[in-house]
This record gives sequence, structure tokens and C-alpha cells, in this order.
Amino acid sequence: MKKFWLSWYSNAEAFTLDTPWWISGYRVFNDEFHQPTICAAVRAESKEAAKEIILAAHDARPSNFEWRFIEECPADWSPFTDRFLRADWMQWA
Repeated sequence: MKKFWLSWYSNAEAFTLDTPWWISGYRVFNDEFHQPTICAAVRAESKEAAKEIILAAHDARPSNFEWRFIEECPADWSPFTDRFLRADWMQWA
């Protein structure tokens, strides 16, 4: 399995993802609508499989999903940093 770092703009009401993820900021429209920017780490066979893990985690499959980026990471990469701290619920070996 390869490691991937992904980010997207969230339009979804709810999703369940046990791998590490964080709201890293917000995109603001007209000073009224705040759309979360989410970053996540997943293990998958390919970029497309990594994207599918994120899409399948949503309660309702998003229709107009907007990816920010998806990057394959080195085998020894960890998503945890001073900015992205590990929470007890995050599953990452």
C-alpha cells in the first residue's frame, strides 16, 4: 500500500474517516459562506483508489467534489506534524 496526502473543499454535511484528517482552514465566499478545507492521509494502491476512500467515507456521495491536491508520499512519511497533531481516534501505523 502507498501513502497519500489529500486535500479537498468540503461541501458535505458528514463523513466518517478513521485515518488522520483535519480541517486546515476555510474558503470564504462573500464574507458569508465558509467552506472547510480538509486534509487527510490514507493508504491505497493508487491515487484513484485514495480518492475513492475519501468519496466513500461520505454519508451521501458528493456530486461536485473539488479536490485541492493528492500527493503520493514516501514509505516512511508520517502525516503528523506540529500543525497536524495525532488524535486518539486516528488509525495510522
